[in-house]
Amino acid sequence: MKSFQLIATVVSISMAWCLPTTNLHSQTPTEPWTRFRGPEGRGVVSTSPVAWPWDVDRATRISLPGTGIGSPVVWGDKAYLMSSFSDDASRYVIAVDWKRGSIEWQHSYTSVLHRLHSFSSYASTTPAVDETGVVFAWGDPLRVLVKKFTHSGEEIWSRDLGRYVSQHGFGTSPILVDGLVILLNSQDAEELERGVQPGEDRMIALNAETGSTVWERPLPTRRVCYGVPAVRRVDGATELVCATTGQGIFGIDLKTGDIRWSHDCFRLRVCASMVLEDGLAIASHGSMGGKDNLLVAFDIQEGAERFRITRAAPYVPTPLAYRGNLYLWSDAGIVSCISLEDGRQLWSERIGGNFFSSPVILGDAVVNVSDIGEVTAIAASENFKNLGTIKLDAKVRSTLAATSSSLLLRAEDALWVIHP
Repeated sequence: MKSFQLIATVVSISMAWCLPTTNLHSQTPTEPWTRFRGPEGRGVVSTSPVAWPWDVDRATRISLPGTGIGSPVVWGDKAYLMSSFSDDASRYVIAVDWKRGSIEWQHSYTSVLHRLHSFSSYASTTPAVDETGVVFAWGDPLRVLVKKFTHSGEEIWSRDLGRYVSQHGFGTSPILVDGLVILLNSQDAEELERGVQPGEDRMIALNAETGSTVWERPLPTRRVCYGVPAVRRVDGATELVCATTGQGIFGIDLKTGDIRWSHDCFRLRVCASMVLEDGLAIASHGSMGGKDNLLVAFDIQEGAERFRITRAAPYVPTPLAYRGNLYLWSDAGIVSCISLEDGRQLWSERIGGNFFSSPVILGDAVVNVSDIGEVTAIAASENFKNLGTIKLDAKVRSTLAATSSSLLLRAEDALWVIHP
């Protein structure tokens, strides 16, 4: 067990400039931030709880044990997230009282050292939360663990889902849907070290109360993928919509695990999460170099592609759909606005920087954070307008979350609370 001091301090950072306040005025979000990118995974807060530009002089910095890049989720006064230590791969599940600026409870778990991508972490996943508790997932070559806790920190159940095969490390985040814990347990069958047997891709549904398996759907295994499914409700049925290298874009019946439809369109790794908007399933594949990145917008009803994007398509950052447009924030800092109606590019501008975080809509702005803590806001409009950049003293590879009255940003070793 390591010794460390858990501290909460108010940090002061100088702003390089001052911008006039835009119309991102304070208002309480109507839903808690229950999964990666918040309600329905859309990444949209119609009215931001914090006006732009943020007054970072008033930000609270809550130190965390170890480091991590997974994003926080929020239920009431608590934010939940994971952390880890790189020297022994130990994992921490943590509950933070974001209003008081302190850690409320935490549990640590031993693990085994294993290969990671240089940009990854042993704590790369985002938990899922609802009124019954919070679910965490992590993995190593020996096992994939899924654990559920009460809001006060008692473990409710734990599942070992078996071996995990990946050259990049575990990074799949669970979601909670209609009494089920859903996990895309994607693994590698390509580019493996000699002697390593291929893994097995499968979508898994666990009973959220007991952790027992409700169904398990085998999927074609090629390259490990990390996108979080979206939920589609239509004609009285509920589908999980997801994307992998082997299966393409596809829909799974939530009750049975049966594949209802699919579209084979990808050959590279899928990292960004699924986006659903106006009957379109939107996903991308790619690589860190970005040369062959591809975004596909698939019309589910028509069973055909509406458009493809190859220029400045994102690999890690998940796109944003909002008011008839699609906002793309590429890994290399090119931001584009695309018409969802026909795929026309309305504008594309280079912001610069390196981005692992996914953008979110805060009021009338598209906001994202670079890996060196530069926060940039762009007007969510068919006309390009850069609203400016502020600088946080932080390394960031996670995605912003919204509370009832503040914004939460997970840095590598701390949780920042941005106040109004």
